[in-house]
Amino acid sequence: MNEIQEIYINLDDSGKLTSKEHISVYGGLVFLSKKEKDKFITQYRSIISDIKCSYCNSKDLCQNNCPEIKNTNIKKTDKRRIMNYIKKYYVVALIIKNDDVYEHIKESKAAKGRFLDYSIRRMIKEIIKDLIKNGNINATKPIRLIVNIDQQSTKSNGYYNLRDGLIEELKYGICNYNYSGKINPIVFSDLEVKVTYQDSGKSYVVQAADLLAGTIRRMVIDNDLSLSKVVDFKIILP
Repeated sequence: MNEIQEIYINLDDSGKLTSKEHISVYGGLVFLSKKEKDKFITQYRSIISDIKCSYCNSKDLCQNNCPEIKNTNIKKTDKRRIMNYIKKYYVVALIIKNDDVYEHIKESKAAKGRFLDYSIRRMIKEIIKDLIKNGNINATKPIRLIVNIDQQSTKSNGYYNLRDGLIEELKYGICNYNYSGKINPIVFSDLEVKVTYQDSGKSYVVQAADLLAGTIRRMVIDNDLSLSKVVDFKIILP
């Protein structure tokens, strides 16, 4: 019996798909085993535990109810420390050029949700293609794909059935959205897909994705040429 290959993709967004913003981003981390994911979480948790007290406004009355450290409130020195650790892993990015997206999509929540669903599926497919190309994943052996996304981005964008869409596109080569034609499958064995929408306050991998998404978006806006030193794989749409 073939051993199941695991892929954990953890994502969060920064910026919104609106006419008021030029760039929106999904950033995240990819792990190829539960052991690798758990190792990341252990060290990330250790770093957060070391710095979290400096973010508390009532240290004298500590009730272990620490505020979440996010990209919007993190101090530069702490961010540098965490990013130096995160960069040891496989960092991915989806960059959406809002100005090139049709206005009717940006103005409709339903159309926006379909477009973002399509964009995330494209991103995940390209990540897996890259893993296969580099020999990290064997397309002819069983795969278990676990996708973790921040639940707040789900509330604002309203994704459709991402799980079924991923199975169709990866295993059967079917694309139900008209941004491209027939798409060939890339997985040729059993494929199990699980999509979870997590509370970033309780998920260290989504917290890390939040930090990455905000950092990547700022680097794109600033045309920072060092982006390639942070991101291992990126896709730009539309």
